[in-house]
Amino acid sequence: MNETPRHGTAMPHYHFDLVNWKGIAYQGGADLADDIAAMDSADAIARRLLGERPELRKRYYAILVTNDDGAEVCRLPLEIIH
Repeated sequence: MNETPRHGTAMPHYHFDLVNWKGIAYQGGADLADDIAAMDSADAIARRLLGERPELRKRYYAILVTNDDGAEVCRLPLEIIH
């Protein structure tokens, strides 16, 4: 998932967690170009998880994306993935 930096600047680092009302499992981290790329990665992680563990659907799980400062970028509920 790592991409090369553009024009010598470091890319922001994002963290991906499977959550419901609390953190469940860390799904990894990646240096990505921007928040949009991080949201796209969250979608890919959600699809992979549902492919491997379809029972997670309809149980209020989401992929939480945060930046290196701990700020929430997005929360992608697994229920909306088709």
